[in-house]
Amino acid sequence: MSYTDAFKAQMVKRMVGPGAVGAAALARQVGVSQPTLSQWLREANKLAAMTPPPEEKPVSPKKWTPEEKLRVLAEAHGLAGEALGALLRREGLHEG
Repeated sequence: MSYTDAFKAQMVKRMVGPGAVGAAALARQVGVSQPTLSQWLREANKLAAMTPPPEEKPVSPKKWTPEEKLRVLAEAHGLAGEALGALLRREGLHEG
């Protein structure tokens, strides 16, 4: 019998993660043989192992208004060292 990819994915989803059902128990519930379900699970695990992790999207820089720029410059005036670093981190201008 031929099964759709969507059905296979649904069965694999039921066999993994929280509340997972074993292939034998799922076979009794849905009428698909346990070896077939186990094969689908192995194939899904192989695909997952070959899929590269998603690339992290770069964080776009904050859009500063002229008023915000002036405020930060005024706050930074006269600061140095740790105090300046704390201000820059708080405003998202420095990592650390």
